[in-house]
Amino acid sequence: MRVYISVDMEGVSGVTRWQDVIAAGQDYQRARSWMTADVNAAIAGARSGGATEFVVEENHGVEMLCNLVLDEIDPDCDVVRGIPRAGSTTAAALDDSFDAMFLVGHHAKAGDRVGFCAHTISYERYKSVRVNGHPVGEGEIFAIMAAQQGVPSALVTGDDIVTTEMAKVCPGIETVVVKQALSRTGGRIIPPERAQRLIRDGARRAIERTKQREIAVIDVTPPFDIEVELREPLRDEIRESINSHHPEFVVRGDRTLAFVHDDMSVAYRMAAVSQVLEAEGRVRSY
Repeated sequence: MRVYISVDMEGVSGVTRWQDVIAAGQDYQRARSWMTADVNAAIAGARSGGATEFVVEENHGVEMLCNLVLDEIDPDCDVVRGIPRAGSTTAAALDDSFDAMFLVGHHAKAGDRVGFCAHTISYERYKSVRVNGHPVGEGEIFAIMAAQQGVPSALVTGDDIVTTEMAKVCPGIETVVVKQALSRTGGRIIPPERAQRLIRDGARRAIERTKQREIAVIDVTPPFDIEVELREPLRDEIRESINSHHPEFVVRGDRTLAFVHDDMSVAYRMAAVSQVLEAEGRVRSY
């Protein structure tokens, strides 16, 4: 039984603030180990439930998506890290060969008033990302990508906000709360050692329930109308450049870039590219 694990950093046990997830932060090196240990806990739990193969893909967008400590990670998994990658970049290894997807260390979506380090794709530039008019987080985007490959989303670990969000999107998903958010940079933390015990138990249940077909692939129907609402209005020259050079994007209002696509893995990459506006107002080619 093969398990795909997407790991982010903001939702791992112990992480509390933005400074924890950037290279210059006081606890960043500790957070790398917490992140790695959360993955190891998920693998150990899944293995005890009957899973046999694991591919871990890094999704945290600093240090060229190289944050896991490879000297500490379970030696029987494969790790996808570094950029660029083929496909959607942060889900390059996700395909229909997997039996389940785990979301480890994921976080709440942009616009959530509370939720540790809540954002979608971009910390600074994106006010909201919407799919068919519905605000989404990265976890929901990953769940749609997995569904298009026929893979069920079986586990999510993170704070109480993201786990609640994902339970609504993926009925039956196993959720593990490793901290309770009181704001975007504060809350009630379960120490990593105890949190990882919870992750192991949750991962085991997720695999057992997947094998029993208690966790199903969610129903998704393309096309997907994607809107990326920026925090700042687009300047006229940027708007003109997008209209002239990138007809796949449509400017809606004074700050929203929109496009339509049938494949969520491509749409995710296009949404990420929307933030990369060059000084001359061009969207970098994807």
